[in-house]
Amino acid sequence: ANSPRTARIACMLAGLLTFLIGVPFAYTGAITRTFYGPDSVHAQFEADTCNGLLDLPQCGMWVPDAQAFIKLLTHQAQPFLGGWCLVGIVAASMSTCDGAILALGTVFSHNFVRHLPDLLPFFRLPEDLISDKNLLTVARLTTLPMAVIACLIASFYSSSHSAGATGYLLIVAFDIVLAGCVVPLFCAIYLDRPSPRAALLSLLGGVALRVILEFTLPKDGWLLLPYGGPEFLDYGPVSTDLLPGFFDAPAADRWDPETCEQGRFRDFTGLDSLGAPLFSLLVFLAVHWYERCSDKTFPLPFLPERLMEPLPKGHPLDKPGTEVKAGAEPTPKGKPLASA
Repeated sequence: ANSPRTARIACMLAGLLTFLIGVPFAYTGAITRTFYGPDSVHAQFEADTCNGLLDLPQCGMWVPDAQAFIKLLTHQAQPFLGGWCLVGIVAASMSTCDGAILALGTVFSHNFVRHLPDLLPFFRLPEDLISDKNLLTVARLTTLPMAVIACLIASFYSSSHSAGATGYLLIVAFDIVLAGCVVPLFCAIYLDRPSPRAALLSLLGGVALRVILEFTLPKDGWLLLPYGGPEFLDYGPVSTDLLPGFFDAPAADRWDPETCEQGRFRDFTGLDSLGAPLFSLLVFLAVHWYERCSDKTFPLPFLPERLMEPLPKGHPLDKPGTEVKAGAEPTPKGKPLASA
């Protein structure tokens, strides 16, 4: 943008267009349930189940169709609308994956390769090794193995999650970014003299907790917490061939609902997404206030001390187009990596 005012207007127009397009598109979920829900002609049921709340010793449990939305766009929707919806899904997927692959290459080049002289102080690296041209080349080459890895994951990873296999991986990826990056970023902007050690520990703590909760929290896919009461019990297997309890028959011919072995719904989805960033915030505040109140730095024995020291204002590394030579002070030279 040629001015801050133009940038603000563009952001507001983009948000308005997103609202106008996104809200109607969100209703396609309700439309999909109408055409492929339990009351539709396309509904599928799992037979040989029982439910004590319904007082049915034999009944059918509705099984949601994982491909219902795609079937809606290709069968029920008008060809023009369905085709453009599919094109939009593909375009959104491509814009997400290519940005992520480019970001991985840039982060590896800028945050790792650029700091090789500090990470490997005992090796004498060539003076012209860490240059903007070489960093740009590394960023471009890194995208190739990242793209191959992404294609392999998309091709061979399988999951029974309702969002799909790779769709659920995207949710986890966004959750990890929320857990590890949002708190350090906001604290770096709004806190006075934020602690670099607090930022690093909050990032590692939030990401670690999110990954741990991903494999420890029970998630059955029904998005229901284990509340008490019979209405929060799942269907159970058939246990008898007797008649339902509401039939006008002798007691010996009617079944006992207590014989239906129903498990309780247990899905803690969302607790990991919200708990990890809160934990990251607590870690940041604890380390930050420890250093402020004790006037001591929090010990991090696994990292060199010089990597945790913030750069002074006006340091050449803060300026775009900085070239770093091994064993020498950084000097501004060349074009910034971001311009590539």
